[in-house]
Amino acid sequence: MHPGGEVAAAAAAEEAGLTYTLSTISGHKLENVRAASKGPVWYQLYLVGGREVAEGAIDRARRAGFSALVVTIDTPVAGMRERDPRNGMKELLGGTLFSKLPFLPQMFRHPGWLVSFLLDGGVPKLENIVIPGKGPMSLIDVTAALSHAVVTWEDIRWLKRLWTGPIVVKGVLTADDAKRALDEGAAAIVVSNHGGRQLDGAPATLKVLPEVVAAVNGQAEVLMDGGVRRGSDIVKAICLGARAVLLGRAYAFGLAAAGKPGVTRALEILRDDVERTLRLLGCPSVSALNSSYLNIPAHW
Repeated sequence: MHPGGEVAAAAAAEEAGLTYTLSTISGHKLENVRAASKGPVWYQLYLVGGREVAEGAIDRARRAGFSALVVTIDTPVAGMRERDPRNGMKELLGGTLFSKLPFLPQMFRHPGWLVSFLLDGGVPKLENIVIPGKGPMSLIDVTAALSHAVVTWEDIRWLKRLWTGPIVVKGVLTADDAKRALDEGAAAIVVSNHGGRQLDGAPATLKVLPEVVAAVNGQAEVLMDGGVRRGSDIVKAICLGARAVLLGRAYAFGLAAAGKPGVTRALEILRDDVERTLRLLGCPSVSALNSSYLNIPAHW
């Protein structure tokens, strides 16, 4: 999307007073992302590469000053993302020059992006997935590696022994899983369907949020992501009991368009829309939001 990547996004998040969460699958070293923000930064863990690789990354995250570990539990295998084959993702990331030929016209229509991509060194290695004896994993190898990265409840117990800070369990869509995450020591839960990119037909996160909030019953913080594109989406989530939301695509669009200033602008748009929505609701503050501000159908 942009050479600045997660480093630029983390810096913009700090300026906006927000927490930044760094995915394991990143083209920038976690130490560099941590250094870009003086605010809170969390590390989102995938068990790609196995436990030994994860242990190395967790140790690095601890020493770098990451304040929470976010464990993604809903990606035992990559979903069927049909847009990727259509756009030539496999060929462009790791194919031969011949296999790239059908997609070259798309690239040449964006010469500025192409130049910055090439000057940045092309497709980056995954600096936070360091395979012993081999070095950083190639991005093209992630899909296959995910099929060997299933997270179980035993893994959460193992991570509790490794990580002394709070653990956030991301990818919960049912009350039962929320309760189990609490039993395993989660400090917070993210109600998430992975942006709708995993299981086709998975429920909308906003719809299952109330049952998870009820199941948690104040024992941990409940966060939500998936489909947050407007400030009014944030307001709806908070009305239904979320402490906060996580943003993915919304800031990524800004990053792709203009790097750090683009992320800053995306966050400004969302913040302005939250304030506008509060004013239109006649609500004095975010802390005063509750379900009375929503018109929820009886069958919902």
